[in-house]
Amino acid sequence: MKLSLTIYRVAPFCLWLALLVHFGPTEVFGQQTFGSLKADRILFLGNSLTLHGPKAEIGWAGNWGMAASAQAKDYVHLLTAAMDARTGGRLVVEPTPVDGKKNAENVINIAGIFEQGYATYEAAKIRKQLDWKANIVVLQCGENVPPNGFDAEAFQKALKALLNDLKESSNPQIFVASNILWGNTVLDEIKRKVCSEDPSHRTLVDISVYGLNIPVNGPVGHPSDAGMKLIADTLFAAISKKADSVELSAAHVAAVNRRRRIYVNNDVGYDAVAMGPKLTAIKPEEWIAARFSAFDQPGSQVDCVGWCLDEGNIAAYPSNVMPELQYPTLLRWRAEGVDIAKRIVEESHRRKLEVFWEHRLNGADREADVNTPARHPLKDQHPEWLISGSWWKPGLWNFAIPEVRKYKVAALREVAERYDLDGLNLDFGRHPPFLPTGQQWEQREALTDFVRQVRLMLQGVAERRGRPFLLSVRVADTVPGCHFDGMDVETWVRQNLVDMIVIGTRSIQVDLPGFKRITTGSHVKLYPCIDQHHSPDGYHAVATPHFLRGVAANWWQQGADGIATFNFWNELPESGKVIGSSGPLFDGQSVHALAYKEIGDPKQLASLDKWFVVSRRYGGGFYDRLGNRWDDYTNLNHEAPLPLKLGADPTWVEVSLADDIAARANQVDRLELRLQFSADTAPEQIAVKFNGIKLRPPKQEGNWWVSTLTPQQTATGRNLLTVDGAKLGGREHAISLEKVEVHVKYRPNKLGN
Repeated sequence: MKLSLTIYRVAPFCLWLALLVHFGPTEVFGQQTFGSLKADRILFLGNSLTLHGPKAEIGWAGNWGMAASAQAKDYVHLLTAAMDARTGGRLVVEPTPVDGKKNAENVINIAGIFEQGYATYEAAKIRKQLDWKANIVVLQCGENVPPNGFDAEAFQKALKALLNDLKESSNPQIFVASNILWGNTVLDEIKRKVCSEDPSHRTLVDISVYGLNIPVNGPVGHPSDAGMKLIADTLFAAISKKADSVELSAAHVAAVNRRRRIYVNNDVGYDAVAMGPKLTAIKPEEWIAARFSAFDQPGSQVDCVGWCLDEGNIAAYPSNVMPELQYPTLLRWRAEGVDIAKRIVEESHRRKLEVFWEHRLNGADREADVNTPARHPLKDQHPEWLISGSWWKPGLWNFAIPEVRKYKVAALREVAERYDLDGLNLDFGRHPPFLPTGQQWEQREALTDFVRQVRLMLQGVAERRGRPFLLSVRVADTVPGCHFDGMDVETWVRQNLVDMIVIGTRSIQVDLPGFKRITTGSHVKLYPCIDQHHSPDGYHAVATPHFLRGVAANWWQQGADGIATFNFWNELPESGKVIGSSGPLFDGQSVHALAYKEIGDPKQLASLDKWFVVSRRYGGGFYDRLGNRWDDYTNLNHEAPLPLKLGADPTWVEVSLADDIAARANQVDRLELRLQFSADTAPEQIAVKFNGIKLRPPKQEGNWWVSTLTPQQTATGRNLLTVDGAKLGGREHAISLEKVEVHVKYRPNKLGN
């Protein structure tokens, strides 16, 4: 049954939608931003380079920066025009008027107020400008400071007072220009020192290049149009540099550095009971107990849980921005005064678990199940906001559209302000594309702008509540794969837009070395991720702990900061029965719950039996049926090495082994190389080498070829498997190497395994 708009709680949402249509996105979603900076109001304090009224005796008739040929060509107007072009806004620029009738007066000549009268400066002299409450201030001064009787100490005191007055008024970003028309190292050094006292809000802009490269003309040697452009360009570059990087506090970095052995993306938004279309008698306490059961077990190594209550399009909580889920049990709880999202956050913190909110950028629009798409009012109202011809019937959001980005930020702001979260994860695994197909990398700035907007919004929430709010992203398994889908992860790291990168979707092997290259020297932490539902092909919900041990051990050995899981069954068996959840079992217990007691500790893993598995492309699950292997990268493991067709030339495959097996040879009970092919072969038709050592002919166990390895044949880390299928010629269909695994079993009496 296709669900209609009537399934939602629509009154607040429709009011919000009406506001959007009536006022436009700027009024609904907030302020204009220039990168990480607010950019609604700008203030220029300067001398005649900034503003000079008509003066007949020197042949000057303008009321703008001397001596540009027109108002639009002075540095003030060139700079604001450049900023408007980037933000899409329209900054007000009101020079002090000749007739005295304008109100803002946010371009003012302070030669007499400050340069020549620095010893008597007081805030009252620029009260109107302070009350303008600018986000950005450009202070250009120094050329008119009298050289005779100059008091450096008094000037420094006055400059500090001016900058402090600006800070107290509106806490703007202040850009202080060095002397421009002629050098003054003493003044510039004072400016540099005062700016260094508050580098988060004060930036010295060195424009000394002006005197070296640009000829001047006009009255009393003031800048030509070319000079004005150089001043504007230099200021724009400085503002852009400041805008592109987010300043992080020591407390924020300390929060990023918390221990996260295991980060769990806990998808609780769809189960057979509470989060379903049927009314049940289940109590919130029962549901919560089940959902925390694997984390409550003794020995759990889970430190952080990201809660996914909905698909990111239909809210599982009271919302004034998104339409709401109408699951009967959820509605009953709410009628009883229970906000289940609030309870989850509280229960996480009570257990001393870090709690994140999971947001799927292009999650499914659904009520009962993924095959029953519901209608989203904004998608109906604005089909131009969606990716053209996308594979998902209700449509996928197009983040190249500014209104989409602002809508998403508004939805996330509501959650961030309502709940006492430690962080938020943007899940780019659900579902690409996010930008017009075939143009993703060309339009990457749109996704970067979205991530930046979310970061700045969270920074604002953090400042108001007095503690950090972290931002994580879940992306493709390789850096080039991120590029394919328009994710410029290098820029996100360089500009401090993210704190954590969860790497991979249905992954066994991820590009940890590549991600480490782009995060070295930064605060960003890396968490490779395994999805046990949308799994790598052939490894769905493996009912043995050996598989997950091998995956996690390899990631730890390759330098991970922790292990991330996705779509694990996070309930103990008895608890799972309460909510209708059942996962793979090992000796009567949940294999995933067992993993939570093992995979977060590399030292513990070292003593446990493992399977080291080479990844296969694509995989089972919903996305593989509907995704496009030509247009999308994320979720499909395009760069995984298997399967490989055998031919006249040898086939080469890397096998990662985290354990130093050779050093522990006396502890090894069994060590096997296991190969699986697409068709039956005779042992004499295929030759195998491991690290260049030719192995004896294997034995066959079901669909597997099994060769015994010796510990001395292995290396810690990367190993090279070579398969020669030259003798397979003459077959109608080529044979492929489908699976590669190395199994290691240690002696229990030696290791207590």
